[in-house]
Amino acid sequence: MKNRSKFSILIAAMAILIGASSAQAQEWHPVKGMNVSLNELNHDFGTHPQYTKTEFEFLIRNDSTETFVIKNITTSCGCTTPTYSKRPVKSGKTATVKVAYDASRIGIFSKTIYVYTNFSTEPIELNINGTMEETDKKE
Repeated sequence: MKNRSKFSILIAAMAILIGASSAQAQEWHPVKGMNVSLNELNHDFGTHPQYTKTEFEFLIRNDSTETFVIKNITTSCGCTTPTYSKRPVKSGKTATVKVAYDASRIGIFSKTIYVYTNFSTEPIELNINGTMEETDKKE
C-alpha cells in the first residue's frame, strides 16, 4: 500500500513539472516596432458547425520597462466582439484580448482586430479565421 501511494505522489509531481515546463515554453511573437509580444498574431478556428462557441484569448506581454495600456480596440466587422484588459500592464506582465466571433453566420470568415495602445500610433493587428458549416439546429 505504501508503494502505491509513493507511486501516486511521484506521478502527480511529474505531471506538475511537465505542466510547469510547458507553461514556460510558451512561444511569444514580438510585434515589430513595439516592445510587446503575443501568444498568437493569427488564430485559425478551423471548421465548426454553425452556432459553435467561437472565441479565443490573445495574450499581449509587455516586454518594455514602461507601463503598457490598451487604449481601444476596433474590428473589421460587427460580427467580431472583443473584450480586453483595461488596467495598465506592468513590465513582464500580460494583457488579455478575448475575441468572439458570431457563430450564427455560415461560411468562411477572416476578420481583423485592431488594438490601439500607448506604445504606438499604429495598432497591433490580430487576425482570426475559420469556417462555420450550416447546421439544422442551434446547439
